[in-house]
Amino acid sequence: MNFSSDDTTDLNKFTLNFPDERESKYRESYFNRSFKTTRAAFVILSLLYGFFGYLDSIVAEDFFKLFIIIRIVVVPVLLSVALLSYSKNFKNYWQTLIFAAYLIGAVGIIIMLVLLPEAVVYSSGLILVFLSGAVLIKLRFLSVSVASWIVIVIYIVASLIFEIDNKIIVSNSFFFIGANLIGMFAAYSNEIFNRQNFNLYLQIAGKNAEIEGVNKNLEAKVQDRTRLLNTRNEDLKDEVERRSLIQKELIIARDKAEESDKLKSAFLANMSHEIRTPMNGIVGFANLLREAEDEEELDEFISVIIHNGEHLLNLINDIIDLSKIEAGILKIEKSEFELNMLTKEIYDMFSLEENVVTKNLNLSYKNGLPDGKSVVYTDRVRLKQIIINLVKNACKYTDKGNIEFYYTLKNDTLDFFVKDTGIGIKEELQEHIFDRFMQASTSRTPGRESTGLGLAITKTYLNLMGGDISVNSKLDVGSKFSFKLPIFNNQPK
Repeated sequence: MNFSSDDTTDLNKFTLNFPDERESKYRESYFNRSFKTTRAAFVILSLLYGFFGYLDSIVAEDFFKLFIIIRIVVVPVLLSVALLSYSKNFKNYWQTLIFAAYLIGAVGIIIMLVLLPEAVVYSSGLILVFLSGAVLIKLRFLSVSVASWIVIVIYIVASLIFEIDNKIIVSNSFFFIGANLIGMFAAYSNEIFNRQNFNLYLQIAGKNAEIEGVNKNLEAKVQDRTRLLNTRNEDLKDEVERRSLIQKELIIARDKAEESDKLKSAFLANMSHEIRTPMNGIVGFANLLREAEDEEELDEFISVIIHNGEHLLNLINDIIDLSKIEAGILKIEKSEFELNMLTKEIYDMFSLEENVVTKNLNLSYKNGLPDGKSVVYTDRVRLKQIIINLVKNACKYTDKGNIEFYYTLKNDTLDFFVKDTGIGIKEELQEHIFDRFMQASTSRTPGRESTGLGLAITKTYLNLMGGDISVNSKLDVGSKFSFKLPIFNNQPK
């Protein structure tokens, strides 16, 4: 429905009601915006009404009991409105209810005012609160006007019946009428303002509905045009996708080439340094063999040559493994074997290892399954190399204390742990120690030779076997490496 652009000409001048279905919508909107304020206003009026009872004991000693009875009757009536505001049906009768409660409260004050006419300021103050509070309790303009004039008429009639001094009647009436006119003006202006805003809201909603209809028509036209364009662009789409795919492949190939070049440069730089170091030791001490002064010095030179030779051999083995991984020719060959036998082999190997013996380290291991019931199905060779790499690092970077490796097996998943009391790893370096050529502790541990490939190869093996590895370490406390690996207890058919 289209409503008039003039917000007030179609309102009833007396009741301020809309002449159509807008009235019911407005009343529902007015209730939703006002019932909380009404609830709070009646709570405040109840408190004020009750508080004035204290003044009764001061200014109305002769009528104190009667006044207290009036307040005991009126205060629950006012509070009941606040309580009923929580009911679902409150909006059906809320204007009638607050109108009646307002009159009851006002009549109570009028009785006290008539019985105690000399306390004008005392009772007139409370009646003024009620007259002005009619707006706060959200009575609409017509109800406010009717209620306020009824209160004034009741006061005048009651004053005449009780033969109150005419001067007091005229003075109070003038005071009450003035307050009532101000309250009516405020209520009238407030309701006109609210109804104008509501009417404007309805107009905006109507315009929005019209705009929405126009938008739907535009959307339909746009969809038709879009379908037409889609049909015409179908051939172009295939060509664009083909060229985009080619471009992506070229970018990927370029990035791979650049990355491969960087890795190759880094590899060559690191390997030239790593190979040169043990070779210098071998050649240098081989030349010194001729100048050895006694058997003890000769044995020392030979030990250095052997140590550097072993380091060079380990480096070559790491390079070979890495080259197999890069070439994609490394194969995972699974078989059944006793996991406990493997852990014992590794323990026996490292119990005689140089770092363990010379540093007097406490090496121990613990099996998660009893002997004879630890059969697993995975690549034994690679699993052994993974564990050896981790235990070897623990021995290398532990100067005193303990090294322990152990496992648990749950739901066909192996959880393996290598724990040491070594020098630890800085927190910011822990996420990089599995990168190639990364030696997290080089700056803190001179003389501990390492290619930086062991952990990278270990992680690659685990990834190929469907597992993963992590580390938890603290400086000068120790490290704990752990990896998870799916291991089937029985060979799949």
